[in-house]
Amino acid sequence: MKQIIIIFLFCLSVVSCKETKNAESITGVTIDANIKAEVEKHIESVKELDEVKDKMLLYNNSFSLECFYNDSLSFYTNNGTKKMMFKSFYYWFGDTLSIDGVYGMFGGTGFCIKMIKGNAQVYHLLASDDFPTYAYHEKDSLIYRLEVPCTDTKIVLSELPDSTHKQIIYGYVEFKSKDFYSSRGTINDIEELPRIKSRNNMKIYFKSGYMAF
Repeated sequence: MKQIIIIFLFCLSVVSCKETKNAESITGVTIDANIKAEVEKHIESVKELDEVKDKMLLYNNSFSLECFYNDSLSFYTNNGTKKMMFKSFYYWFGDTLSIDGVYGMFGGTGFCIKMIKGNAQVYHLLASDDFPTYAYHEKDSLIYRLEVPCTDTKIVLSELPDSTHKQIIYGYVEFKSKDFYSSRGTINDIEELPRIKSRNNMKIYFKSGYMAF
């Protein structure tokens, strides 16, 4: 009996060490289960959208934003009282885990977290629905979806998603995006120039569910 207990305790310690190592092996991510309580202070459910919760989570979410146009602060909010429609989900593509979160029902703005080979990277995500709006550089062709590299990033997750459990995870992300360019629109089907040089700083609390593609 004593030997069985010793073996059980040894196996338990190995599993615990493995779980801790997996969490700590992702550079740039902090694992803190307590983030769930803070997330729930910032989000509100939308009953009308519960029918799609099996595909992605849709809810109202507060936000903190500093928006710069042509290197000047154009808009900001940081009190967290204003809420907008927000969608979030995570998925695996090969050996990459991605977590997306965007304000807006279709197109919108938010973040994309990519975890691959033990490293986590944050990108500022911008997506347009009707026509291509964004470009990485001033002379680039306009595209529908942009993933802008970021600096001063912080990621906190309640846990790392498990591809076999498909659980809901809670988190927090903050970042300062690098420059990107957005279109002013068109006149008589000709793009109005010059394009707007932009960058955004954001802080977002979120919850995400698994999405199968």
